[in-house]
Amino acid sequence: MVSLRPLSLVLLLGLSLAACDDDGTVPNSPPPLQVIQDGGGAGGAGGGGPLPFDQGVAVDRGRPDRDAGPDAEPIPDPRDAGVPMDQGRPPADMAPPTPDMDPPAPDMDPGLPPDPGLNAGWIGGPCAVDGDCDYDEAFCLQEAEGYPRGMCSLGCERVCPDQAGMPVTFCIGDVIVGSGACVQRCDVDAFGGDGCRPGYFCDVRGRYSEPGTQRGVCVPGQAPPPPQCLADLAALGVAFVPAEERNDMPDGLPGVTCDIPDPVRVSSPVNGISYRYVSHDAPQPIYMACPLAHALVELGALLQEYDIVEVGHIGVYNCRAISGTNSLSEHGYARAIDLKWFRTRDGQVYDVEDHWEHDTQNFRTEAGRILFELGQQMFERRIFNIVLTPNYNAAHDNHFHVDLTPGARFIGSHDEFEGFFGPNPHGD
Repeated sequence: MVSLRPLSLVLLLGLSLAACDDDGTVPNSPPPLQVIQDGGGAGGAGGGGPLPFDQGVAVDRGRPDRDAGPDAEPIPDPRDAGVPMDQGRPPADMAPPTPDMDPPAPDMDPGLPPDPGLNAGWIGGPCAVDGDCDYDEAFCLQEAEGYPRGMCSLGCERVCPDQAGMPVTFCIGDVIVGSGACVQRCDVDAFGGDGCRPGYFCDVRGRYSEPGTQRGVCVPGQAPPPPQCLADLAALGVAFVPAEERNDMPDGLPGVTCDIPDPVRVSSPVNGISYRYVSHDAPQPIYMACPLAHALVELGALLQEYDIVEVGHIGVYNCRAISGTNSLSEHGYARAIDLKWFRTRDGQVYDVEDHWEHDTQNFRTEAGRILFELGQQMFERRIFNIVLTPNYNAAHDNHFHVDLTPGARFIGSHDEFEGFFGPNPHGD
């Protein structure tokens, strides 16, 4: 592995990070690299704020093995062949490091808590010199270049490799000149908080060469004050990271966009309840508007009274119109969730499709009674503004649709719904 040391200085460039995804292979080697540091300007494609390093310069990190031209062999992605990535080592004739060679730079902020070292040697992990990054073609974005305790990276054009047991990566721009750079995606399960190492914060940035594809990634500095909804959500102990704005356009509604208020990706459990998409084997982070995450906290308190620990859902965000109308669904604002089944601690499952008893309060089964009570309580406790059960119409025979339609208050059958809002106002 060739050591990357600064060779020349170039003009200041502003920093914005674009993300390396977890799919595909790393493309052919880009031109010679230069590290870009922020001069206090605006953030990148994801709209991040200024970073605190106001003496930034772009450092030419030229390296012979990146001058091979367009016919150079691509860097392998370990997932393509299902084998571990080549863990590149220094050439055999390179002298091993000694205590007096390249000593680690002092922390830019001595008050930072200890680095947990959870991804040491891998993309996003701490480093003092290139050799601390234990994979082929690695380089260290160093403390003097604006990266507290250093950060291992890798050149990229669109996607980055991932490694089992390590945080997922993402390819972003404006880190090195002329190429993307691999960084760590925010991982609240590994690091807690907003999912980043000390000295870094989670910010939404666009992928290098595809700025419309955005993810939360760890960048150096301190996060700006969050919106009040996100601050309150953090105070409730919910594991989440800020998410990208979508602004998708639904079919058949020209000029309408799905504008998400304070988007987040929420990880399970939420107030003791795990949320799993019905076709998945395990819970995954869910994209939603911040207000819906608050509603799930309240829903958790209700479900725990029934000893429920897991919910199977069939969707949150879906940029579409309400069926049969020209109005945007609450799914288009990511303020609705469709709940299919509820599993208790001892394994009992209450499935709306299998156990709902239509148009009655004289229940034949305990599951039917509990599902009816859950629907009523979600409404009566004002957890959601609208609760649509299988009594609403055939499209809801297998789930509860619950949402936060502003100003609405309804639970009931189709006829009652029309009487409250007028003909078919929701149809969701």
